[in-house]
Amino acid sequence: MKTRTKVITGIAIGAVVIAGGAGIAVGLAPAKETTVLTEEVAVRDVDVTVAASGTVSPAVEFGLQFPGAAAATLASLSVEVGDTVEAGAVLATIETAGLESAVTGARASVAAARASIANAETTADQARQAISAADQAITAAELAIENVVDEFPSSSYPQPNEPLALLNAQKQKVTAEAQLETARRQLEAYYPQKASAEASLRSALDQLEAAQADLSRATMTAPVASTVIAVASQVGEPIGTTSVGVNGTSGFIVLAALDTFVVEADFAESDVVGIADGQSVTLEFDALPDARLEGLVTEVDAYGSVDPSGGSITTYGVTISVPTPPAGLRAGMTAQASITTEEATGVISAPVTAISEREDGYVALVQSEDGSVEEVAVEIGVRGGYYVEIVSGLTAGDRVVTGSDGELPSTSSGFGGPPEGARD
Repeated sequence: MKTRTKVITGIAIGAVVIAGGAGIAVGLAPAKETTVLTEEVAVRDVDVTVAASGTVSPAVEFGLQFPGAAAATLASLSVEVGDTVEAGAVLATIETAGLESAVTGARASVAAARASIANAETTADQARQAISAADQAITAAELAIENVVDEFPSSSYPQPNEPLALLNAQKQKVTAEAQLETARRQLEAYYPQKASAEASLRSALDQLEAAQADLSRATMTAPVASTVIAVASQVGEPIGTTSVGVNGTSGFIVLAALDTFVVEADFAESDVVGIADGQSVTLEFDALPDARLEGLVTEVDAYGSVDPSGGSITTYGVTISVPTPPAGLRAGMTAQASITTEEATGVISAPVTAISEREDGYVALVQSEDGSVEEVAVEIGVRGGYYVEIVSGLTAGDRVVTGSDGELPSTSSGFGGPPEGARD
């Protein structure tokens, strides 16, 4: 309950002094009245509520496009705007000759890559066999050299055949060593060749998978039960792309589930810090004044958006479910979303306009029964838009000053408050 009291801050005195037959009138300044606005501290529920305008959007929107749309030819179109379709329903098809050719080419690339791997394996096997043969040849040559030395000992040196036999054995060894080196290099080359061939195979398999996926998408089907809200072109026309819907969803055909909705609202960065998934949201709709729903926060954007007009306001998108859409609700309508981010129930509270901040904390001006005013230190808790929780310093029934037109602190010395006339 608010009250207004008047406090006399000046004194009006009128006196007539008679002295020696002369009358002297002495007048002081007239009385000055200060109007003080007070309100009673009471037990209330205090909450912090943030609000933002939003737009109603379909809960599900799909933009469907054909592969290679720029070069594709539309073969058939089975739907038009406004049609409702079941999940799996055929919507349109394109000619498949080019897509089938892409699959054939991808399969040929896979076969070529596998052949390259096989060739590399064969080369490696041949190199290993050559290494084994060269090792054997070197061993044979070394034995031949030893036999020459054993057959012609130094005591009988020189013998006529000794130089020729030794030379032949040494040549055999040199040749075998060269063959061994060549075979080793061939084997070393095998590893990068195989790695390259395997990489080519992976790439070819990816291309084949993509080509087969493109071919499978030559028939466009509805992913869910929905309504056709846009078709870019007709049979005989180039396959185009259209953008439609609240979110600008694009595709050759755009589908939306028009029986389930969400509200997408942008909240200021100072408000979004208290918003989290699962919070309850009160929703009202400008076009449906009698509809008031409770939704739930389903997503909060991780990144904010700066006002594109050049302002410094950063907002974050919040998606809110609409569990039971009212009759008449349509995509694109304007909604008002209110979210209670902090709440204290059954607590001692005072008007926010009664609390002033000092360097060492918060204070309130308490009016006594005799009209005098005393400054009291207070500890506050939840700060709502109209009231603030008082943790200590005041008790229920205290009267606190919320404003005055005189020397007492004005309402602007508080940290906020309701608009004029918000409370009776």
